[in-house]
Amino acid sequence: MGEISKRTERKGYWLFKEGKVNRDLETDKRVHFLVKSKEQEHFVIFDKTKKEFSCDCEFYALHLKPCSHIIASQMCLNEQKDK
Repeated sequence: MGEISKRTERKGYWLFKEGKVNRDLETDKRVHFLVKSKEQEHFVIFDKTKKEFSCDCEFYALHLKPCSHIIASQMCLNEQKDK
């Protein structure tokens, strides 16, 4: 995956801090997140075996780089690992 811009990191941080990320479902192989942005909801999946995130947003589909939704979901996942 490519470089993450400061803008994307900042947006992801605020999505996480404002409680816009919900851990929706967890299976043996995947963790599913629901991220609510201003106008839309996006689904992020973390593949435990590949250790990779994917998102259904347009940014991720076009650039194949982590989007703000993935950054926010990563923060949520890391916070729950620390507990």
